[in-house]
Amino acid sequence: MADIIKDASDALKEVSDSGIQVVQGWYRKDIKKTHVTLWDLGETEGDYSDDDAEGTEQAVQVTIFSKKDEVALAEKIKELMKQHGFLYEARNTDDSEPQNGIYMKAQRFNKFYEEMEE
Repeated sequence: MADIIKDASDALKEVSDSGIQVVQGWYRKDIKKTHVTLWDLGETEGDYSDDDAEGTEQAVQVTIFSKKDEVALAEKIKELMKQHGFLYEARNTDDSEPQNGIYMKAQRFNKFYEEMEE
């Protein structure tokens, strides 16, 4: 079974290796530094043939939480995700103003997983 969170985490290994925490879930008050969260957005079946789905498309939101606007980090994340087979879907357009002193920059990606023959 495909695991979008594991695949996204693997894709962002370079980010986590640089000292930025990459975690599953949402904003973490306990992490005082810049951190990246991974949120599973669900899946849909796709690529039908003979009325059967050939696989599933899974979506993930990758969100940067920081005390500064992390434009370069967002670009790096987009590049790494695409290098690992993810398709860029969208970016949250209302992320330029910090809320409570925290910037949030969210990007959405999806990845198609072919069904394996049993």
